Amino acid sequence: MNKTAQEKKTTEKNMVKEVAFVEKELLLNSMTQQELLKTTKDLNKTIKDLTKTLKVLEKHEYLNIHKSKWKLIGYNLSLGMLFAIGTVLWFLLLSWLTFNFFKDSAILNQFIQNQLKVRQFDLGNIREKAQGDILKAIPASTETTGNEQK
Repeated sequence: MNKTAQEKKTTEKNMVKEVAFVEKELLLNSMTQQELLKTTKDLNKTIKDLTKTLKVLEKHEYLNIHKSKWKLIGYNLSLGMLFAIGTVLWFLLLSWLTFNFFKDSAILNQFIQNQLKVRQFDLGNIREKAQGDILKAIPASTETTGNEQK
């Protein structure tokens, strides 16, 4: 009887081990399924949010403007022209403000006067020298042409 009692105990232990293993696997599978369900719910929520965002983007003006080549060309031309006009207007405003700010400045006035003095030319001397050079060159050329004709 000892053998049968020991065999029974061993069989019961083995059955308990198998049941514990199966329950452990079932518990693990259950936990895995719960995690997968949470992940699936999160993914579904993310997909819904992305779908909403895509619907908003489809209604966005940028996509509507650029569905046609002509609208794209017109849009870019108008932006370029506005940029150019704005640049010119800002430069005009900046130069006007700079002029009005510096026009009564004594230091700037002195600087301008010094530059004008440095850059002044005596045109009378230059003209006399140029006429003298021309007159010196003319008789030499007429003498050679006169000798050739004789």
